[in-house]
Amino acid sequence: MGTPSWLGIGAQRSGTTWFTDLLTQHPQVGLGTNGKKEQHLLHKVGDGVEPASAYLDLFPEDGIRRGDWTPQYLRHSSAPATAARLLGPDAPVLVLLRDPVDRFVSAMRLAATRAKSPWPYPVPITVQTFSGFYADQLAMWAHHVGRSRMQVMVFESVRQDPQAAVDSVWSRLGVTSVALRDVDRPSGSSSRASWTPPEGLLASLEVLYRPQVRRPVDDWGLDISTRKTQP
Repeated sequence: MGTPSWLGIGAQRSGTTWFTDLLTQHPQVGLGTNGKKEQHLLHKVGDGVEPASAYLDLFPEDGIRRGDWTPQYLRHSSAPATAARLLGPDAPVLVLLRDPVDRFVSAMRLAATRAKSPWPYPVPITVQTFSGFYADQLAMWAHHVGRSRMQVMVFESVRQDPQAAVDSVWSRLGVTSVALRDVDRPSGSSSRASWTPPEGLLASLEVLYRPQVRRPVDDWGLDISTRKTQP
């Protein structure tokens, strides 16, 4: 039974599919043996719904640095302790963050893309509001796995120099750099539907997220406050 060589935990709608595609361009870096980017299993193991073997068997010791990037792990309270128990001591925990208001809009656009009605309400709007509480979620993960193994990145900065960002992860995995290809290719998770926020919603979110934007600056040295509206 193996264990993941790396673990991506979030944040949803922050370029994680795009970044995972770049990360796994290296011939020695890959996903679980089922080929899925998102396994959605750590929290289920932690909740006793699945055995640990259902997860660990996906990561055999075959010379490939295999990992899993499930953005929902960032907000699942049972995932961090489970990761601390199952991951090897050298496996980095990767996080991509994005301005939380922009992340919310992108998530709602994706929900509208996938839903039968143009207004995905009320569960998606509730879940997606909580998904922007990065500071609290990062604190939870750092408590269980330790800050030193967490590599927290900002999507807007990574987009400016993806090669450097991927190289930094590859270095932690003990593999040499290779030149990236197709860095501007849209990911398969891009949203296509339009979505117009109700009046006052974005202003409310800006107020709600102010502590979540300030604390990463103080705690992690990361500025995630740049507002962009791309999906």
